[in-house]
Amino acid sequence: MKKFELGKTYHGFLLEQTMPLEEIHAEGYLFTHIKSGARLCYLASKDNNKVFSITFKTPPRDDTGVAHILEHCVLCGSEKYGAKDPFNELAKGSLNTFLNAMTYPDKTMYPIASCNEKDFRNMMDVYLDAVFHPNIYHKKGIFLQEGWRLAEQEGKRTATGVVFNEMKGALSDPESRLAGAISRSIFGKTTYGFESGGEPSAIIDLTYTDFLNYHREWYHPSNAYLYLYGDMEIMRCLEHLDQAYLTHYEKSQQLPIIKDTKVPLKNEVIYETFPAENETDDKGYFAYNFKIGHCTDTRENLTMQILGYLLLETNASPLKNALRDAGICEEAEGYFDSSTYETVYSIIGKNGKKEDFEHFCNIVEEVLSHAAKNGFGKELLHSSLKKMEFLLREEDYGSRPKGLIYHTRQMKSWLHGENPLSCLKVLTTFLSLKEEIQKGYLSAFIQEKFLCNPEKTKLCFLPEWGKQEQEDAALRKKVEDRLSSMTEAQKSILKEDDNSLAEFQNAEDTPELLAQIPILQREDIDKKPMPVPRKETIVSGSKVLHISMESQGIFYGQILFPTEVPQEQLFYAGLLAEVLGKLDTKKTAFAELSAKTDRIFGGFSMSNDIYSRNNRDYLPFLTINFKILKEDLEEGFTFLKEILTETDYTNVESLLKIVKSAKLKGEMYFQNQAHSTAIFRSRAAVSAGAATKEQTSGISYYHFLCNTEKSLLENPSAVVAGLKAIAKKILVRDQVQGTVGCSKSDFAEYAHWFADLKKYLPEGNMERTTVHFQPKERKEGFRISSKVQYNIKTWDLAMGNIPYHGNMQVLKTIITLEYLWNQIRVQGGAYGCGCNFQRNGGVYFYSYRDPNLRKTYDVYGNLSDKIKDFQADEREMTKYIIGTINRFDQPKTNGELLDYGTALYFAGITEEMRQQERMEILNTSAAEIRQYEDLLKMIANSENICTIGGEEILNAQKDYFDSVENLIRK
Repeated sequence: MKKFELGKTYHGFLLEQTMPLEEIHAEGYLFTHIKSGARLCYLASKDNNKVFSITFKTPPRDDTGVAHILEHCVLCGSEKYGAKDPFNELAKGSLNTFLNAMTYPDKTMYPIASCNEKDFRNMMDVYLDAVFHPNIYHKKGIFLQEGWRLAEQEGKRTATGVVFNEMKGALSDPESRLAGAISRSIFGKTTYGFESGGEPSAIIDLTYTDFLNYHREWYHPSNAYLYLYGDMEIMRCLEHLDQAYLTHYEKSQQLPIIKDTKVPLKNEVIYETFPAENETDDKGYFAYNFKIGHCTDTRENLTMQILGYLLLETNASPLKNALRDAGICEEAEGYFDSSTYETVYSIIGKNGKKEDFEHFCNIVEEVLSHAAKNGFGKELLHSSLKKMEFLLREEDYGSRPKGLIYHTRQMKSWLHGENPLSCLKVLTTFLSLKEEIQKGYLSAFIQEKFLCNPEKTKLCFLPEWGKQEQEDAALRKKVEDRLSSMTEAQKSILKEDDNSLAEFQNAEDTPELLAQIPILQREDIDKKPMPVPRKETIVSGSKVLHISMESQGIFYGQILFPTEVPQEQLFYAGLLAEVLGKLDTKKTAFAELSAKTDRIFGGFSMSNDIYSRNNRDYLPFLTINFKILKEDLEEGFTFLKEILTETDYTNVESLLKIVKSAKLKGEMYFQNQAHSTAIFRSRAAVSAGAATKEQTSGISYYHFLCNTEKSLLENPSAVVAGLKAIAKKILVRDQVQGTVGCSKSDFAEYAHWFADLKKYLPEGNMERTTVHFQPKERKEGFRISSKVQYNIKTWDLAMGNIPYHGNMQVLKTIITLEYLWNQIRVQGGAYGCGCNFQRNGGVYFYSYRDPNLRKTYDVYGNLSDKIKDFQADEREMTKYIIGTINRFDQPKTNGELLDYGTALYFAGITEEMRQQERMEILNTSAAEIRQYEDLLKMIANSENICTIGGEEILNAQKDYFDSVENLIRK
């Protein structure tokens, strides 16, 4: 690693500060580019997953979403990379481990990551040229496509555009609207009171001129925050940044400043509404909101995360219990927003009636007063600190590179003039805070930030029937009024816009333009798949899969029980996974279980999992998932014995709380992950495994929860009997299996405790039920409160007697990033789209936040015509192959590696099969892709579809479906 000297200049960058960062195994360096004023932070680390990001401070001045639209537009071609979609080209042909851009309430980030040095530099240059030299100034079609336009459809003009439709979808979710209402109540018409993503009715007020001026104003190096992380050729990077970009700019003093604000509706009670799902809806949201401090204060932010857990995140949390027990809301949670300079904490009650709002506020104040005076229970406090420390030490950030998480963390300080290195010492700050909390620090904190804080608001957010129709009508009228008042000159501009968009979208990127975007070669790709070191061991007569990994004394475990039960009991298998670990046991009460769990485990959950080999052959399990430190193994397995053998299924009061919470969680999932919900549902018509998953986790299961809630109020004995019966059938000694991720030296100790657990399980040998599944296509529509659609079409290879082949993964890349991207996203205005061809035979196509319905299904139906004429030279095929292999080679956290290894094991996928698939991908030719014309014709002839979307369009096109019904039940 390069050693730098303080006060010296390196390729125009003056080194101003260094700091050792032992916690994240890095050395921090802060530079300033002397000529342009750009700031740069470099975190030198041995981590091979290199990260680059350039961030600009972009505070909004209104609700037009200009920063968000700009984020989309700058990635649609630049001076050096003239292709109309370099972002998509990188997605096709790079080994990126992260490739995206994000708009926050006050900044816009452009991060990339890769483990390949050459690939890393390639992507970094594409992004730099995009933000500094975008094609937006001479290609208005980019703005019209990504932002908004008045498009002619069926003889009349309507507003559309990628961001416009994205925000129509995003703001269809009542909880997204609630977040906006909270921000407005606290910040009014200042930076954080505006919708940075854009409010659809305001987006259409953004002019092309104002859009360009925003880029001119803020996309300057003096307003830029450059970030580099990992093991890289740093001097080469600094030289390139200086010579290719920054040296061409002079330092600017015109920079945005975000100041403290005053709450405009201080301590006021505010009533607002959101669109109701149906006419009888009368339950909404309550929110008690406090301005806390500043996002630059790491210690304060940690305190709020801990306090939020104590108050509302467990069944032992006093505020959660007080609100639910009073019967004024069905669920309560807290949300700490540290994405804004002035942070906000909201205490939220869900599904409450207007007449209970004052009672809600009173309970909040009473519980906070009690907590300030008396503190929290010892067990709850201990579990909160243990959980936080585990998370900080483990650093499992899922699919996002560690280096990117460090950057988003430091931007909270850096953006507002604070040191971006010291804020990375989070664990050190936490350990100091932990000592103070154990001495009673939280009492004074609650007194200051909550009880004596005048900067707060109270919001009652209620459903209003017909509001969606009113908003849609108001938007249509706004567009109609604008069209009717246009002068001839303005109408002429509208026609010019049509031509500009068509010219941009229809222009074919020449081979010369595409060649500007650098790609790797096939020889840069490893011929062997990422190793997954796994070994099956028999422990006390049961199969235990060991995934070998370096895990710093953490065990990643799964205890699995097969759930091959009669169809009528499947719903109860889903409910069993819902209640185990939450429902009272003989030793531990409902309110104490979650605190106990978090004190022992770093993570603990239950799930119903399906591992399919084809559309009829699958293995279903009820899975206990956990993470635990080596020193806690004995206590952890003692707890597992308790919940598996001593759960009290007769406690109806606790059962009802769990079911209500699960139902609300399902409704939130439907709003936020409607495309995944529809994929599950549609796949269930053609795959036995998917049908089982749908009945334990999907729409059918949600409807079962709705009925179960009523049963628990009217005839609870039936529910109790159903749970007891399924537990007796599933949770037995002879059925249990296990998987674990840990070091080789630690496996024996884990095996000892697994064998000990098995001894305590009741005897029994579940009679496995053979499901005689027959695929039956169906066309279903489900209405939700939404302005956009999620359109799904699914199929299965077995329906055409077609074997899986690795080159189908390349077909997936081509269809998603060439045809669906261009026709559904670029031309159709949807926010997202894609397809999948799975080894188990599953095939699906999806669109996300899509303004269209039949048009999208027509695109799916015409794919065979596109593929039969598919042509690609060696460079293009190499690009598609690299983009495909990239999906397989993403770095995995320990938890992800365990899940992946487990899926391979139960699906019967050997290392030889993985190697064969990889070679099939690497050797894919354009001729092989063309051979899938017939496959796509078969899929086109299928009528197995599912749409989740807005009431207006589904009702208008209900003849397209066999059935249309409301998704969410009240």
